[in-house]
Amino acid sequence: MRSIALILGVAAAALLGAQPVWTWEALPTMPIPTANNAVCSAQVDGVDRIYSFGGITTGLDRSDIHREAFCYDTGTGMWTTLPTVPDTLGKIASAAHVVNGVAYVIGGYHVLAASPFEVSSNKVHRFDLATSTWLIDGSPIPIPIDDHVQAVWRDSLIYVITGWSNNTNVAAVQIYDPALNAWSVGTAVPNNNLYKVFGGSGTIIGDTIYYYGGASLGSNFPAQDELRIGVIDPLQPMQITWQPALATGRSGYRSACGTWAGRPFWLGGSSTSYNYDAVAYNGSGIVQPVTTIAWSVSDTPVLELSAAQEPIMDLRGIGEAVDGTFHVCGGIGNGSEVLDTHWRLSVAVGMSEAVAGAVRIYPVPSSGTVTVVPPYGIGSYDYAVFDGVGRLVLQGRSAGGALQVDLTGRLSGTYTVKLISGPAVTTGRFWYYE
Repeated sequence: MRSIALILGVAAAALLGAQPVWTWEALPTMPIPTANNAVCSAQVDGVDRIYSFGGITTGLDRSDIHREAFCYDTGTGMWTTLPTVPDTLGKIASAAHVVNGVAYVIGGYHVLAASPFEVSSNKVHRFDLATSTWLIDGSPIPIPIDDHVQAVWRDSLIYVITGWSNNTNVAAVQIYDPALNAWSVGTAVPNNNLYKVFGGSGTIIGDTIYYYGGASLGSNFPAQDELRIGVIDPLQPMQITWQPALATGRSGYRSACGTWAGRPFWLGGSSTSYNYDAVAYNGSGIVQPVTTIAWSVSDTPVLELSAAQEPIMDLRGIGEAVDGTFHVCGGIGNGSEVLDTHWRLSVAVGMSEAVAGAVRIYPVPSSGTVTVVPPYGIGSYDYAVFDGVGRLVLQGRSAGGALQVDLTGRLSGTYTVKLISGPAVTTGRFWYYE
């Protein structure tokens, strides 16, 4: 295999209409320094929690790969140690996402002392957030995978896209249905080095997949600069239309991907690929993190860059809180230092115009009453709620502010809420369960 600091970020005016000012706030440090850890987030009992599973700690040796798991509670401001990941050995390069109150820790790889030295995992570990206990593993991944792109579609399906499988990159798109505990085959990415990568990252916004960077096969596993876009057919979600790869001119490897203002961004990472010990595959020595955040401003090869005062690489996820902030936990800093840092990123007050089109819904997944926060600056509005097949289930008018939607007794599934204020219509989706 291969303190508080300010960031002044310049994003495209066509997307944001302003220069967003971001704040990095130092929160209580992690229990141990750790990198290459699977990070995700969820609301539990109305409070945001940030989760970290597995990774590698100080030393960056094979023996430093661990199974430790941790949780940060934004209500108490404290980290707690969770039961260890239920695998036989420590694991890196996994990814984690939450669907319906369960965190799914998928894939990753083990490093052995003898041949074959590195083994990709086919495990789907399931962690119950309400009880903080591990459930029986889910159905194994058909193609063992690590360093893959992972994202959730409509709070229901987990997409596992490309990645490394034991001895090569693969074009496979593997789709996990948590409700059925079953895997399906999605439309593969094009079978070439522009799309097949390990160490890339991405997200799904609406029905569109975005993933960026990663390392391809070839001499010293070169880091790639492509942005790839795939459109999911909502009626047949296994069908994906992949668009031509877009060369951005900026290589990225093991960045954390998040969504802000309806667009993806990539934080941290490196421009050179490296092994788990932070040593470059090309023989140039210790790799240093990049010092920018990359923003995708449209479905074009343009990536706008923002300066990052805290360079961090070796990230396998970011915690996205309901309040619109982002949590970056651990990673590798300059000089191959494994970090225990925990940063909360937020948009500074006064930048509401940058997110004027965003609807926020919480908790996700939801049960009983759902809170819908309209876009900034919206006064009174009409609203309509539709079930997964498009049937109107609720409608009314709000004088303004957050909307409380009571779906008690409704069928579990995906719901859509539309907010109408004059000519402006904004839409949000969420998963509801009884």
